[in-house]
Amino acid sequence: MSFHPYRNFKRGLSSLMARLSRRPPLTAAQLLALKPRRILIVRQHNQMGDMVCATPALRAIRETWPEAELALVTAPVNVEVVRHNPHLDEVVTFDRRMWQHPVLMFGFLRWLRNYQAEVAFVLGSVSFSVTSAGIALASGARYVVGGDSAPFGWDVSRHAFSLEMPSEPVQVTHTVEHNLAPLRALGITTSDTATVVVPSPGEIAEARRILDELELRPGFWAVHPGAGKKQNIWPAAGFAEMIGRALAAGHRVLVLHGPADARPLAELTALLGPGTAARLAPPCPVGVGAALLQLADRFLCNDTGVMHMAGALRVPTVALFGPTDPVLWKPPADEVVVVRSPGRREDPRGGEFGWMENITVDDVWRTWNGLPGQPMDS
Repeated sequence: MSFHPYRNFKRGLSSLMARLSRRPPLTAAQLLALKPRRILIVRQHNQMGDMVCATPALRAIRETWPEAELALVTAPVNVEVVRHNPHLDEVVTFDRRMWQHPVLMFGFLRWLRNYQAEVAFVLGSVSFSVTSAGIALASGARYVVGGDSAPFGWDVSRHAFSLEMPSEPVQVTHTVEHNLAPLRALGITTSDTATVVVPSPGEIAEARRILDELELRPGFWAVHPGAGKKQNIWPAAGFAEMIGRALAAGHRVLVLHGPADARPLAELTALLGPGTAARLAPPCPVGVGAALLQLADRFLCNDTGVMHMAGALRVPTVALFGPTDPVLWKPPADEVVVVRSPGRREDPRGGEFGWMENITVDDVWRTWNGLPGQPMDS
């Protein structure tokens, strides 16, 4: 057995702090009978797609306590995804780097205490966030409800939380259901499992300004060549072929990209060449990117966060899947159609690589070109 001094110290310290932060116990029935004025939700996991898939869980809490004020604390990467979520009254960022800036940390803690939440929820997915638990406990909320930390190797929830929700480290259902299941076990539920992303009027106006600068009109075809995980990236040559076919068919094409897409974007632009008629979107915030997607006729992307955003926006989309199971991760929207790799070829980089190269351009074009598109206002 390997020995990790820092990890063991962190586990021991978190267990001690949990005992010192113990909250009064609750049953599920007592929780549902509460009428809190303010509810704090903490979800620090920093994966954009997973946050989009957690939006039905936010709806479930809103529908259970429609009169309460709801605030969400989340990581910086997720703020723009949920900033205009109709089920939230406030979204606040917690950045781990605040520990290096006492003034920022003090400001966050002051907001946290002044919010005066009566109930705090610690939401997770396939991991347990000690940071999220710490934020919920530091809020001063009388009751803290969160997932059982024991399956993830942490001795926190049984000592500190008022009520533990069941946790499942291994995901066996769609990620939307996986996010909802702990709440549903307590009777906190919703019949509407659609995901939600809402660009603001200002973000939509900025997206239209960008289109004007690029001499594009709503109804263009959009592609996104990158992904947060390298093993999920279809080769740039495939995207270049799709763009070439779309242009030849008389369509205008916009290439979207994010901060992590430098390499696949460079490969794609090199293949397209300086004389391409395709347009490259400027770097823009996530909300503006969502607004641009809303104005597209159709979209082509890898299995990555922006795919979930497109699904939430109901944009006709072809999503390219390799090692990941679409049964668990395809956005729960009929507008999203999957083209999955038929199998893996040997790849020295490891078992999760060697899938995307087996997706053929003809399969992708047939599916992408066959999408119904969406009606557009001018």
